[in-house]
Amino acid sequence: MLNISNDFFYKGYYPSGDLKSYQLKYWLTFIVNIYLKIYHRVKVINPENIPKSGGGVVASNHLSHLDGIIINSVTAFHTRRKINFLAAEDVYNKNFLFRFLCDLGNCIPVKRATSDRVALLKVIKLLKKDNLCGLFPEGQRSRDGKMGESKLGVAIMALKSGSPIIPLAIKGTFEAFPRKTKFIKPANVILKFGEPLQYKIEKKPTKARINKVKDEIMEQIQKLYEDIS
Repeated sequence: MLNISNDFFYKGYYPSGDLKSYQLKYWLTFIVNIYLKIYHRVKVINPENIPKSGGGVVASNHLSHLDGIIINSVTAFHTRRKINFLAAEDVYNKNFLFRFLCDLGNCIPVKRATSDRVALLKVIKLLKKDNLCGLFPEGQRSRDGKMGESKLGVAIMALKSGSPIIPLAIKGTFEAFPRKTKFIKPANVILKFGEPLQYKIEKKPTKARINKVKDEIMEQIQKLYEDIS
């Protein structure tokens, strides 16, 4: 188990290289990492499972609005790569602060009324260009701190792109910032990355096949969550 702050001030451990051309975003990401170190004492288990190159999808449970920004900062810290998350456009435009945090976390606004296919195509295009993407299979934040049912999107993405799916369990963000709260509490946060799951590209996967892959991915996330002490 590693603490995100262990090598924070060592040379080479800075946010994603492509952030450096945007000085404001670079320094804001730097500040976010300090915040994570001091306020949440973020711990990361098995960060070596995050791909250092090529496309990949980090699939995580979703407990809080903090999840995306923390996962993004952890990924940048350990791999110098950014990760693109999908965010509902109505939530994205809800207020300036949340929009600011979404931009810092490289979120892609998606209209809720638009077919899921549009969002999936956006992500698949990014994956084919060797980008890292982030996805919350449940599609929304937890209401009670427990994992919900997964949508089909993560399985379709896995079977259509052939990119590795990296299961991730995050714990502590629900205690820090649950729904309908205005202030972030200093709860400790732990992330555990699992070994990448690889699926061959299938042009026309059956519904049974999609459901099977969806369940396999969620089972891995659940197992990682239960393994966190």
